[in-house]
Amino acid sequence: MASPTTKIHIGRDPRCEIALNHHTVSSQHAELSFLGDGKLLLTDCRSRNGTFLIAANGQRQRLHQALVSPMDQVDFGEARLRVREILEAWRLKSPAAASKTEAPSEPEPTPAPALGEPLERCDCGAIKAVGGTCPACGQ
Repeated sequence: MASPTTKIHIGRDPRCEIALNHHTVSSQHAELSFLGDGKLLLTDCRSRNGTFLIAANGQRQRLHQALVSPMDQVDFGEARLRVREILEAWRLKSPAAASKTEAPSEPEPTPAPALGEPLERCDCGAIKAVGGTCPACGQ
């Protein structure tokens, strides 16, 4: 993977860019990195209660490191946030840093499959047209 250019630290420690005051969040819980190609990489920092990506069906998938999109939901311990909420909070807290980093925009909505078009389940759990782009994760 490409090396990150900017990192947002997430944790209970007030020195983190995104401080979460919840007893299940570790002091240095996770990092959200902007990759040079406009992607976001979420890394768990050996947190005690884990970092989980929430699938479209609501299931929690523990992650150590994964590419995420602004629409993804993530549990830091038991504290649930959308990635876009983290980005918005960071931009408000650090406007100078945010202006230097080109964050990925939210994906354009994918049109609904045509009536009778064959469907399949994406790896993320969402439904998409066979061979088409997933409206939930963009794959």
